[in-house]
Amino acid sequence: MSGLEFAGIISEILTLIGLFVGGSLYAVGLSVRGISGRWVRTDAVIAAALPTHVIRWYDHEGDVHERPADTHETHELAPGEDVLVWFRRRSPDRCRTHDPALDGKAFRVIGLVLLGIGVAAAVLGIVLMFL
Repeated sequence: MSGLEFAGIISEILTLIGLFVGGSLYAVGLSVRGISGRWVRTDAVIAAALPTHVIRWYDHEGDVHERPADTHETHELAPGEDVLVWFRRRSPDRCRTHDPALDGKAFRVIGLVLLGIGVAAAVLGIVLMFL
C-alpha cells in the first residue's frame, strides 16, 4: 500500500466522520437552541426576603415576579444590586440568569469544526484521485 492510497483511505474516513457526525451534532445544537424557545431579557433586582434573598423582575405586562436568588450568578450579590434575567412571555414567572444564546453552542461549534474537517477531507480525497 502506497502513501497516496493510505492518505486516500484516511481522507474517506475523515470525510464520513466529519460530514455525518458533524452534521448530526450541528443539528442537535440547533434543535437545543430551538427547543429552549424565545427568552426576553430584562433587568431585575436582588431583594431581601426571609430566609434567603430573591430576584424580582417585571414582565412585559408590568406584573412583578420573584424567585429565590440561588443561582451561581446571584450568589454573591447583595440586596439592591441589579442582575440581568431572561424570562419567557408564556411563563414569565420563571427566569434564568445565564444567557440563553449559549444553549447548544458547544454542539454547534463542534459540529461546524467536524463539518469543516469533513469538507476539507472530501476535497483532499478528490485531489488524491487525480494524482
